[in-house]
Formats: sequence, C-alpha cells, structure tokens
Amino acid sequence: MLPDAAPASLPAGGPGLAADAAPTLVDQRIPVLTLGVGLALMGLGIGFLGLRMRRR
Repeated sequence: MLPDAAPASLPAGGPGLAADAAPTLVDQRIPVLTLGVGLALMGLGIGFLGLRMRRR
C-alpha cells in the first residue's frame, strides 16, 4: 500500500506568495521543447526562402 502523500507546499523561492495570488509572467515558464521547435521552424522557413530566391 502506498504511503499518504504530503500536502503540496509553496516553492522555496516564494514563501511570501499567497495560495490565491494571480500568477505573474515570472511564474509562468515556457517549456524548452516549445522554444526549440520554434527555432527549428524559423530555420526551415529561412532556408526555404533562401532556396526560392537562389533559383531565380
């Protein structure tokens, strides 16, 4: 049988934050995968435009 889980607590960096506080932009994190996919798509788009311009 699994032991009971401890209640969730606030992160060590924000002990003064209230539980009902609205999240700020600092608290919202963007996953690294999203940034990597965006950079890859930008690279493909620039490469596509470069090939199209080279053929003319």
